Amino acid sequence: MAALLMVSGMSILLGGTRPGSVNEALPGPLVVLWAWVLAAGGAMVVAAAIVGPLLALYLELLADLPVSLMCLTYGAAVMTAAGWRGVVTLALVAAAAVAFAVRGWQVFRSFRRLRGRT
Repeated sequence: MAALLMVSGMSILLGGTRPGSVNEALPGPLVVLWAWVLAAGGAMVVAAAIVGPLLALYLELLADLPVSLMCLTYGAAVMTAAGWRGVVTLALVAAAAVAFAVRGWQVFRSFRRLRGRT
């Protein structure tokens, strides 16, 4: 999933939005923010799989909330552009947003427990 986020973000940054894409429903600056969050968030989660465990938690914590919020933004753009035809896409993107938010909360709780022990 993280690699897919990274590739999706980079394709928007390098190629721009395609005519007829959902990104046309978003203002230009929000599309750029969306693409950067996807690319950077995906890269941080991929890097978290490679580095040591403590740094991995920091990288995940940095990535999870922004990616979650941008997924919800994308879902709102789908509903704006497609109306009720976008409900299934909204549900899938919202599920990904919830997954990232839950993972961020888990990492945050892990940090709280670690601080309580030291």
